[in-house]
Amino acid sequence: MNYSACFNTANIELGCAASVGGLKKLYVLAGEITGTTYNGDDQLSGAAGTGVTYTFELQKQTSNLVETFTVSLENGTTFFEQVTTAVFNKIDQDKRNQLKLLARNRGIVMFVEDNNGTIYYLGGDFDGGFLSAGTGESGTAFGDRNGYSVSVTTYSEEPMTTLEGTLADVLTGITIAPL
Repeated sequence: MNYSACFNTANIELGCAASVGGLKKLYVLAGEITGTTYNGDDQLSGAAGTGVTYTFELQKQTSNLVETFTVSLENGTTFFEQVTTAVFNKIDQDKRNQLKLLARNRGIVMFVEDNNGTIYYLGGDFDGGFLSAGTGESGTAFGDRNGYSVSVTTYSEEPMTTLEGTLADVLTGITIAPL
């Protein structure tokens, strides 16, 4: 059998060691995306919609994004799961109220910026994502974290999509709330 439609089309080179881990910001959409366009490299080049994106700033070296590939030869299916874990220091009423709303949202769409400046579009498939886990912790010792840790899970038919340019370049009709 010939699976030529699935043949690789390019090499993956080792490249330079010029990457760092971790996340910098989450941009959570309170609204909807009504249309998207992609460039030839399958990057998101345009997203039209309504609403506001709210920025959740993240402390360095605390938060991450993990994508898991799920392939079933028996069923002939492939899908991708993305789990974004975000840590917020210091328990307070404002964070509590925003995280409560996030926990109740069953259609989370967000953009995640890593520490390399790459922005990922998550929640565009399967009616968005959901807050799948969360904790609020006081800490025990003086040097322990007092704060929240939440995980947002999204699923997609394709691996994570990156943006072509900045969030402001890609969004149309959606406001980016000032910090």
